[in-house]
Amino acid sequence: MKIEEIHIYGYGKLENVFIDNLEDFQVFYGENEAGKSTIMAFIHGILFGFPTRQQLELRYEPKQGGKYGGRLKLRHPEYGLAIIERVRGKAAGDVAVTLADGTSGGEELLKKLLGNFDKSMFQAIFSFNLHGLQNVHQMKTEDIGRFLFSSGTLGTDRLAKTESELQKELDARFKPSGKKPTLNQKFAELKILEADLNKAADKNSRYESLLKEKEAVETRLSTLQDKIPEVQAEIKKLKEWLRIEELAREEAILKDELQTYDKFEFPSRGVERLSSLKQMIGPYQAQIENLKERRAALLKEIDNLVINHELLSHESEVLAILEKRPDYDRSTQEELKIREEASRLDETVAVLKEKLHIDLTEEEVERINTDIYIKQQVEQAANTRVRLDNLKAQLDTSFQEEKAGLEKLESELKAAKASLLPQPEREKLEKASRIGNKADLQRHLEDSREKISLLEEAANEEISYQKRNKAFSMAVLVIGILLIGYGLAVQLIPLAGIGLLCAILSITMFVKFSKSQKSGGKQAQLLKERQKAQKIEEELSGMNHTAAGEATVRLGLDDQQRNKVYSLQARLDQQNAQFEKVLSRFEQIEKEERELGEIILKLSDEFRISEKIGRRMILEAYRLIDECKAGIREKRRLHEKMDALLDIKSGIEDKWSGLSRLFGKSMPDDFLSASLLAKAELEAERKKQIVYNEKSVKLEEIEQDLKMQEKEKEVRQLEITQLLEQAGTDDEEAFYKLGEMAAKIDSIKERLDNIGRELSYSSISEDERKALLQMNDVDERLIGLEQKAAEGEGLIKALRSRLPELQHEIDILEEGGIYSELLHRFRLAKSEAEQEAKEWAVYQLAKELLNRTTDRFKDYHLPRMLKKAEEYLAYLTEGNYSKLYLAPGGNGFLIERKDHTRFEANELSQATTEQVYVAIRIALAETIYEKFSFPFIIDDSFVNFDGNRVKRVIELLKRFENRQVLFFTCHEHLLEHVDGRQIHRLGKERATIKG
Repeated sequence: MKIEEIHIYGYGKLENVFIDNLEDFQVFYGENEAGKSTIMAFIHGILFGFPTRQQLELRYEPKQGGKYGGRLKLRHPEYGLAIIERVRGKAAGDVAVTLADGTSGGEELLKKLLGNFDKSMFQAIFSFNLHGLQNVHQMKTEDIGRFLFSSGTLGTDRLAKTESELQKELDARFKPSGKKPTLNQKFAELKILEADLNKAADKNSRYESLLKEKEAVETRLSTLQDKIPEVQAEIKKLKEWLRIEELAREEAILKDELQTYDKFEFPSRGVERLSSLKQMIGPYQAQIENLKERRAALLKEIDNLVINHELLSHESEVLAILEKRPDYDRSTQEELKIREEASRLDETVAVLKEKLHIDLTEEEVERINTDIYIKQQVEQAANTRVRLDNLKAQLDTSFQEEKAGLEKLESELKAAKASLLPQPEREKLEKASRIGNKADLQRHLEDSREKISLLEEAANEEISYQKRNKAFSMAVLVIGILLIGYGLAVQLIPLAGIGLLCAILSITMFVKFSKSQKSGGKQAQLLKERQKAQKIEEELSGMNHTAAGEATVRLGLDDQQRNKVYSLQARLDQQNAQFEKVLSRFEQIEKEERELGEIILKLSDEFRISEKIGRRMILEAYRLIDECKAGIREKRRLHEKMDALLDIKSGIEDKWSGLSRLFGKSMPDDFLSASLLAKAELEAERKKQIVYNEKSVKLEEIEQDLKMQEKEKEVRQLEITQLLEQAGTDDEEAFYKLGEMAAKIDSIKERLDNIGRELSYSSISEDERKALLQMNDVDERLIGLEQKAAEGEGLIKALRSRLPELQHEIDILEEGGIYSELLHRFRLAKSEAEQEAKEWAVYQLAKELLNRTTDRFKDYHLPRMLKKAEEYLAYLTEGNYSKLYLAPGGNGFLIERKDHTRFEANELSQATTEQVYVAIRIALAETIYEKFSFPFIIDDSFVNFDGNRVKRVIELLKRFENRQVLFFTCHEHLLEHVDGRQIHRLGKERATIKG
């Protein structure tokens, strides 16, 4: 299983952290508080659930609120790609698992992915830190071996701790030669109690007889104490009977009298009920007569109502068409508006066509192309027109300025040349000057040679510049030709125009460079200067020493004038070049205007306008045509809308023509007027129908009231008949006589009720009263019971006096502990000892089961694990230690050095012991738990190793091909053994790892 991505929504101080492309060996480096422990806890929480609030582990809930949880993307060897997301929810959080094949689920699917591993087991086998190593060198020497054995079994020291705790519990309960353990103390106590019990057995016979006598006295006393209250209760009952005897006998006499009327039946309150019923029948008869009169009047009113039932049967259809009156009216108003708008658009289109001076139909106008491409061409043409006009204005000004400057320089140059000495005269003066001044000639020769050197450099630069310009002009020419060819091929005239402009520009530059080359430039000046130097050299070779002061002065003045001529000539050349540029730009503008004219002519033909309008107002013409087309389209839309409105009106009118026949009188042809009349008539018919319905309901109510009153009358008459039948007569006079007899019976019953209420307060029940009525010797029986009660109380007093005497004798025998008490204490102590023995047996059984499990592990799994651990230990120690053996006691290991010397774990150095621990932990995961491909999660476990040991252990961890290793550290020196792409630095950045 490989974790490929970690996405933390919110966990501790980490929020919205995303780490992907995790390597098979991945190092997380960060300083303290950078989040290493948080990421480890996050991985544990996503896989096995967040800690609950009852647990001691930190929950890492975000302090600032926000979403709690995150997700892991991992690759499972069996299920492939899987995404596990856990967020805040129930105790351990709500988890959602999604597999590559679309399968999704919750905790059950996650358990399948994790092979039903729980968090503690995962941390014990695949996740260890510095604390595990520190446990090695913080233990007593005799515990180190057991700790390593436990780590090799379960991954932690839980086995060693469990065994130690079990032995501690056993020792606390029993030791064969101990005194303080609980069972040892219980056994000693039992021996003492057993000796005391034997001594008390001798005194047991007298003690037993006293106990029996005491028991007999207590039994007799208890019997008397129970019987005396019964006698006293009987006395109390007889006294109560004497109080109520007269009432009880009267009750018996009245009941016997009532028995004589046993078969007499008369309705309860019969006379009163008969009188009431006879009084109720009269009002019922009057109400019945009134209801019959009202019914006749209503029937007459209903017959007088005349209703158009056919109209009302089609009420929904009529209302539906009348509800469309606003739509009809609105459609009429919109029709008028549309006609006005269409007329306005006709006028607008006509004005636009007049402005454009075109005589085209609307269909022809719509066919004019005004798409976005044409619009772009028009805007480009208009912009080009404005640009060319501005350029021409600027060039006119520049032309006049350059022309005036050129004429001025030509005039000055002409005047300067006229003031120069003629060449023959100058040559004579130069010759005379040189003859008279050899030093000046030599100086002139040096100046000439220096100028030759400068001119040679300038000539070389000029040649290089001309070559570059020729190459550039040729490149521009080639580009221009290519643009012309491509523009003509795809019918893109502006592009071809640009190409033609490039070609003309390159030719102009080429011609200009050719003229410049022909004029000589710096090379001509160089040749001239060389000739001058040669001439001075000739003069120096044939000069004499004649003075020539005057010639020198005149030559100096002439030199100044010649320098002025040179300066004016240079300025004139520059001015000529500027003037040529202005002329060249004029030619370029004229060419662009010709190209623009062709484009505008083509657009004018497309727009069907005159060339004159097109040249000056092509953009305005395009806008007018586009506006004209928009007006035509709007007209068409309005006509379509008006047709739809006419269809609506026509549909309403057709439906109305079919319904107008339902009205009794003729209706106007206009729907709006007719609808008002129809609505009023329909409302009138509806009102008549409402009146009819109301009267019908009222009539029905009267009918129901009439039936109810007649029924009530019949019920009352029936009740009278039933009363007479209940009394067994059909004559009202006989009924009243029977009523007098019933009143007498009621009087007897009332007296019996009063007697019954008084007797109910007595404690004597009815059955007891019946028995006492048969008793004639109540007074004598009462006297006998009172005597019996007095005798019983005297006997109780005597028995109560005997009990203390017996108890005193028993107490004397019980001094120093009696047999029964000792027996009770002995049995209690024995029971407690047996309970302690059971608890001791439970711990002993647990220890035996643990030993059996450990033995089974030693026999079946330990050899394979030790073999793999030896391989890892040999690698870590570079062969210095290569063998691991189970210690003879079975609770530790012996480590063999390469010289075959064996050591116990506590005899090794701290670092070597930690290497043994690492080898065993890794071997445990790779052998016994090899089918579980969980990654190793290691937190700063090698800080006590030297550089070589660190290198060896990291290289060992890198060797695992099918198991990912996530290594967390805050020690930067460990990173030198790891490739940079395998390191993710925490606290430095929040970007993802890029593979």
